[in-house]
Amino acid sequence: MRYKKPLVLILALVMVFSFYGMAGTKKFTRVGVYPMIQKGKIANAADLQKWIEEHAEDIKVGFEKAGASSLYPAFMEEVKSGKIEETVIPKGEHIEWMVFKVGKKVKAVDDLVWAANRTLDVYVLTVSYECKDYHMAVPRLCGNISLLNARNSVPVCDLKVSPDKAKIDEPIKIDMSGSSCAVKMKATVNYEGQYLESHDLSPENPVWETQFKKPGNYEITGEAFNADGVVSTNECKAKVEIINYPPECNLKTSPDSGYVGQPFKLDASGSSDKDGKVVKAVFTITDEKGNQVDKKEVGQPLVYEKVFHQSGRFTVSVKVTDNVGAVSANICEFRVEVRKKFHLLAEAGPMIAKGTYTGFAFGRLGFAFLLVPERLSLLASAGGALKFGGDAFKNHFLSNLLLNLQLDGFFLGGGLGYSSKVRDDWQSDVDIVGNIGFDIWKSFNKSASLFGEIRVPMKKGLTFEEAHAFLVGIRFLL
Repeated sequence: MRYKKPLVLILALVMVFSFYGMAGTKKFTRVGVYPMIQKGKIANAADLQKWIEEHAEDIKVGFEKAGASSLYPAFMEEVKSGKIEETVIPKGEHIEWMVFKVGKKVKAVDDLVWAANRTLDVYVLTVSYECKDYHMAVPRLCGNISLLNARNSVPVCDLKVSPDKAKIDEPIKIDMSGSSCAVKMKATVNYEGQYLESHDLSPENPVWETQFKKPGNYEITGEAFNADGVVSTNECKAKVEIINYPPECNLKTSPDSGYVGQPFKLDASGSSDKDGKVVKAVFTITDEKGNQVDKKEVGQPLVYEKVFHQSGRFTVSVKVTDNVGAVSANICEFRVEVRKKFHLLAEAGPMIAKGTYTGFAFGRLGFAFLLVPERLSLLASAGGALKFGGDAFKNHFLSNLLLNLQLDGFFLGGGLGYSSKVRDDWQSDVDIVGNIGFDIWKSFNKSASLFGEIRVPMKKGLTFEEAHAFLVGIRFLL
């Protein structure tokens, strides 16, 4: 009789597991013969939690017997969380190991297959520990803790970007060191919705430092992969705004008042860009009515020499562009006056002629051309002199061709003139003419001056005392 008890134990184990070979996978078709927790069906997940807590020490021993002692704390925490579901195990389901009790002794057996021609009702839960997901099952009929399988955990991606607002070419740090359960990571950059670049990272090298060369919005998406190639499913994104401060224009003109045919220096070289450099300038020139008369794009040194071929008041404006295409927002414009060199001339005044110093009134029309603006001008005029009285003198024609030198509002000059018959002995002839005067009024393209003129005929036989004329008049240039 002393052999009866071991024999019964052996027979019971055969009934429970239906082993077909101790060295290989063990098939079993029955449960509940040697329950871990109780005999009878576990009613619900709450009852399972209660029984596990009450049998915690036995379960701990069972994990030790199964060679999974380190997994025990995580298992107990997962049970407390209540994340337990009901399901069934189909025929042929493999089980890594199972713990059970024979009497008061906790046992463990591994490499099992459910071989019954029916499903097995179980409670299941997943225990995550050290980047492994352990899928556990507890048959409802016996409460034997079982490990169905273990898989690498789905990795969790973590991505941080610093700074999230930067200037062009400022270093951007992309850090994925916070990712878990990953053997490799990948960061992908999209610019304004379009793919730009990507970079592979690893737990050993989780940081990527890069730079962005265009202003705008960048989105960085992270992915983490486990050893099985499974990719993370959590959202892993960050945004970076690259700011490009627009350049600031600066405009100078030299001169700001000049003449037709004279070069005007339009200078935007003083423009600046605090986070880059100015690479080009566009000058636009409009007339007084706002009509565009010229537009010119120039590179460095941002200077345009403009020669105007028409007189007028013009507005010069400039916009500058930096090395990434940003255009200045501030207003830079300047008004220039382009004066004409050719003027109509009208002059008149009193005249006295030597003899009896008979008085005349004279008037002439002509033109003035500025050979050297503000310095040297050519005047040509012609008209007549009308006497006030005296039989010896005659109404006559007179004309001038003069060169005048201008000095700060004053002028003096001389040249040749022509007079028709002034009196019987003062016949038509060429005159030597001199004049001097000063400006009394000036505006854009118009001026008035007072002048004095002396005329001496070149005719032989007439001395200065015998024949000369003085004129005083006002001259308009229009």
